Amino acid sequence: MRHLFFISRGGVLLDKLFSMDTAPVRNYLSSQQPEKVVALFEQLLMQYQVQQARFDALLNTVDEAVCMIDESDRVVVWNNLAEHLYGITAREIINKPIDQFFSNLLLTKVMKERRTVHEQQHTPCPDKHVLINARPVKLAGRVIGGVSAEKDITEVVQLNEQLSQTHEQVASLQLELDRVSTQSDSFSAIYGHSTAICEAISIARRVAATSAPVLLRGESGTGKELFAKAIHQASGLQGPFIAINCGAISPNLFESELFGYQPGAFTGADRNGKVGLLEQANGGTVLLDELGDMPREMQVKLLRTLQDKCFYRVGGGKPVAIDVRFIAATHRNLEAMIAQGDFREDLYYRLNVVSIVLPSLRERLDDIPELVHRGIKYYDTFYHKKITKVDPELMAALLQYSWPGNIRELFNVLERLVILADSSLLTLDNLPSTFRQAALAGGEPERRPQEINLVQTTGNIEKEMITVALAEAQFNKAVAAKKLGIPRSTLYYKMHKLGIECQ
Repeated sequence: MRHLFFISRGGVLLDKLFSMDTAPVRNYLSSQQPEKVVALFEQLLMQYQVQQARFDALLNTVDEAVCMIDESDRVVVWNNLAEHLYGITAREIINKPIDQFFSNLLLTKVMKERRTVHEQQHTPCPDKHVLINARPVKLAGRVIGGVSAEKDITEVVQLNEQLSQTHEQVASLQLELDRVSTQSDSFSAIYGHSTAICEAISIARRVAATSAPVLLRGESGTGKELFAKAIHQASGLQGPFIAINCGAISPNLFESELFGYQPGAFTGADRNGKVGLLEQANGGTVLLDELGDMPREMQVKLLRTLQDKCFYRVGGGKPVAIDVRFIAATHRNLEAMIAQGDFREDLYYRLNVVSIVLPSLRERLDDIPELVHRGIKYYDTFYHKKITKVDPELMAALLQYSWPGNIRELFNVLERLVILADSSLLTLDNLPSTFRQAALAGGEPERRPQEINLVQTTGNIEKEMITVALAEAQFNKAVAAKKLGIPRSTLYYKMHKLGIECQ
């Protein structure tokens, strides 16, 4: 660096001289003997050399590329790290306009606007990314240049871009893997490993290979149609899967929709007639969803179809033979409806050959972390987001909520969270306020008195096991969760629920 530079912490003589105006300094020097003036300048030269050596050592010790420009935008300082970062030597750039070497300049802008920047990401040239600190250099209130210190983060930025690309590729591969897995195992689309859901899947697997009617029971949103599709796919039947919502069809149209009709069967009928849903499903499976809402007069006709494996179209006199697998689904209490005369007992026994009870989400809390992960992964890809983390507080809230809408409600909430997410972290911020209040208030279903002792005992055992595991893992939650064989999010939830504090 071929330039004059003085640090304010220099010798006393320098401080004294540089604090004086030019005229008094001239008068002072003219009043001294020549020998004293020479001695004075020798002292000044020595102080300059000392300060210059210190300054050079400082410039080449800091772990940043340092650049200084004067008020004409000419480079006056360019340290070794700047040479290494940009491949430009000090001899090439010193005393030359900086804009001859860089097109995207923040330093000159900082100087002209008299402002300071701190750790701002900057791209001075296409292949370099830096964190820059910059400020104007002032003398007596006048800007005489600018100084910048830049930390190279090019490799970090490139690695982050590669990581993002890899994340997208992994997500794409995972979706493809899930698709292939679903094709090879029809039940792989049913997520969860809790005892309750595994028992339901086990029964469904065994009954799929038979032609026996199946009755799926469970609250709304527990996945009854998903189970019905899995049973159909596992059955090997070549015909289609037809879902009929018994509560969505008008009672006046139910018979014609189910059995079809002949041309001119009634006023307003299609003159070509219509093939009914049962006939369309020939060789396949029919799902009678919301069975409890089927009109009473239709129940006897469906019973006859089940017994005879044929039916008559509306207005027709020729029987239509069908070979159909029947699966029924309901969230209603059919036994109570039979007692009240709202549902036929003989039809109930015809359809209830194998009954599968699907657990509510409240009965399979251990599956929530997996369902959350699966749901986020799906919506993350669908909405082109990059969600990588879930705040433990959010997971605890999801585990505490009672989920009256079951899995359907959970996935609706996850979709909302992903859509509104502003970063890679999902938090409580975007939960609906009513949901947040219910979850944080402990929106769990009320327990019957006879369950209290069991729940308390289970809680005490869980608390003791978690406390011991944490102590053995030296309070490392990841290690403790692995010891307990549960996800870390479940550990957070149980610690919060059981009042366990971690040191």
